[in-house]
Amino acid sequence: SGRIMNPLSLILSASFAAATCTALSAKLASNNSLQTHSSRRSWLAKSLVSAASATLLLDVSNPAAAVADVDLREFTALAPLGTPTSTGSKLTGLSLSQMASRLSHDLVEGSTGEGGYFISGDVSTQLFRDDCKFVDPTNSVSSLSRYQNALKILFDPEQSYVQLLEPLQIDESKNQITAIIRSGGILRLPWNPRISSYDSTIIYTIDDNGLIESQEQGWSISSAEALKETFTPSSLSAPYSNLPIPKTEPVEVTELFDLINGHKPQSFSQDQRFQIASLIDRIVDARYEWRKEDLDGKWALAYLQPGPDGGGIDRRIPFPDLPFNNNYQIFSKKSLTNVGELLGPLLEVRVGGSLQEEDESSYSTPKRFRANIEKGALCVGDGDEKCIPLPIKGEGIFDGVYLGERLRIGQNINGGGARVVQVKVA
Repeated sequence: SGRIMNPLSLILSASFAAATCTALSAKLASNNSLQTHSSRRSWLAKSLVSAASATLLLDVSNPAAAVADVDLREFTALAPLGTPTSTGSKLTGLSLSQMASRLSHDLVEGSTGEGGYFISGDVSTQLFRDDCKFVDPTNSVSSLSRYQNALKILFDPEQSYVQLLEPLQIDESKNQITAIIRSGGILRLPWNPRISSYDSTIIYTIDDNGLIESQEQGWSISSAEALKETFTPSSLSAPYSNLPIPKTEPVEVTELFDLINGHKPQSFSQDQRFQIASLIDRIVDARYEWRKEDLDGKWALAYLQPGPDGGGIDRRIPFPDLPFNNNYQIFSKKSLTNVGELLGPLLEVRVGGSLQEEDESSYSTPKRFRANIEKGALCVGDGDEKCIPLPIKGEGIFDGVYLGERLRIGQNINGGGARVVQVKVA
């Protein structure tokens, strides 16, 4: 059929699914004090294993076409979430504008302030029919009570977020309301996977009584990508910065930060890359003052803009840069350390040396730096106790073109002119 991989890949995929499912069952069953939630999460984990197994068995040479042939809702149906029940009285007769106002509040803060309802389940049930149909790329269910139960066990509201990207749009002719949100966060699964920020378009259709009869949701990421992130432990996820918005941060910097934070450089769509490139150009052209006091700390690579000739960055790390690994730079006033993961945080290469500003008296951008790389090491885990020295030396030249409290843009000079966008994580 063209969809089955070679026998070795097939065996590895099946073995992975079986081993993972067994481990999850044992892990989740051990917590008897939370029997109801545990059983639901156990089902959730097993369902995700099944869905991931189906995805793994697709022909990786053409993943888009392969995923199009499989409806992942078959593997991720909202199973043991209780039988459909009444959610109480209903509020009828609201105008579309009144409905939109209530939904705006629920999307961001929740009906009672517990957090946006997509990450908390805190939704105004009186606005929806009990048999409302909820559809997204991985699920379809016609029960408000079961949908709400699913939301309550999916995300950790304390470590997740929802942002409303624009005012809700009303279509009187279709009796519909459309919302666009950005969300992400930590799933309540044993390995604490982080779902990077993604955009959702939500279409609410209202019936003749003024109640929502369907909620259809589209994502800016594919269902396969969502499942991949679901199976990625937080230790292997893209770095995420929890730093709050600085009061003096320019609007375009905030927009860029929200787009790239919690992402790996290769995870963006072409449309997102165009948007990011435009924001980078606006920030660079503004020539904001260099805030040298904000440079110290650990910065994670979130986006890479190739140079004019397609050049990347000169990391001085003699190992391939694999997509599941992360890259960091650690700055102090007079030193720089590049950190490149090889097997996630378990094994990494560190190269470092002295850092020198060409003109320490200047606060204008671009700001030229020279890094004299004097040492390297292959390290297991944190600390310096389990490190093997590597003979790495050289000179790196780069410009700092923007520096804020939580976002930095640099341009590599002797590595092809690539621009890097980093978020501060420590």
